[in-house]
Amino acid sequence: MIFNVELNEFERASIARYGMKRYFAIASFVFALILVWSTMALWSADAPFKPGPLLKINKELDKRTVIKKSLIPGSGNGLFAAVKIKKGEVIGQLGGRLLEEFPEGNHYVGALIECAQKEAHPYKYLDSKDNGANVSRINFAPSKINGIDTHFQNAGIRRLCKSPYFEFVALKDIVAGEELWSSYGPNYDYERFMRIPEVRDFFCGRLKIDCREKYSFEH
Repeated sequence: MIFNVELNEFERASIARYGMKRYFAIASFVFALILVWSTMALWSADAPFKPGPLLKINKELDKRTVIKKSLIPGSGNGLFAAVKIKKGEVIGQLGGRLLEEFPEGNHYVGALIECAQKEAHPYKYLDSKDNGANVSRINFAPSKINGIDTHFQNAGIRRLCKSPYFEFVALKDIVAGEELWSSYGPNYDYERFMRIPEVRDFFCGRLKIDCREKYSFEH
């Protein structure tokens, strides 16, 4: 009887040891999986986007414009008409590199419309920061200030189903030497720049209104 009791205790001890070994084995396996997953996640986050091809555009259109210091305070360079451009004419085509994914923090990226994405598959975006041609330097001007139409914008973006996917057209007759201004669409973050007092006063001054007490704008 004593022998049987001692055997049962031995069995329980063996089972306990086996259970602990199994527990540590499972825990080690799970830890290894977490480590691998974390490493892959960090690598994916740090890995640069795979660059796509450069978009072919008609660079002859760049002869219609010239890049130089913008009239808008603090905006750097802008784009000016080098020749007279009639309403409806193409000012230039937006070039750049096609991308499959959207790179956060890049304000020079535009999304292709659905029909263009089908033609450009697997690419969905165009990064015009380094190879965007002259029209990539067109600055923004508000369409309205305090509910008043400004008529500042003289260029508009036309999105196409076929390459080159983006082009700028004249919204009205443009004289040589005139700076080109446009809207970047509803998804662009205009707030930080447009709230700079010098920028506010520049546009409000052109409209001949006082915006010190009340100031709102629309893209």
